[in-house]
Amino acid sequence: MTRGGSARFVVRAGRADGGAVGDAVRLAAMGFLTGLALGVLAWSRQQHRHRRGLFSRHALRRLAALGYLTGHPSAATARLLRDYVRWEARPGLRRRGKRVLRHAEASLD
Repeated sequence: MTRGGSARFVVRAGRADGGAVGDAVRLAAMGFLTGLALGVLAWSRQQHRHRRGLFSRHALRRLAALGYLTGHPSAATARLLRDYVRWEARPGLRRRGKRVLRHAEASLD
């Protein structure tokens, strides 16, 4: 506000070369790429955490990891599950691991 009580507004005109629009596009692209990089990082950490949970001392964590891997069939998942089935001592979890392994292998064919 100025002394007289009226507000002053400054209107900026865009540059003749479209700079204002270009700046907005660059800013949006940088935001998108930053979000994408953070998303990939978070996904990678989550994958690592679930794989580590598969060989946890706690049966409930192993069951949760099997549930997660059911929805993410891949060649790497199949290799991991083969190791897990050989390692697992509990018959119920071993059977569940075999089912998830069969599912992962079937989705690769």
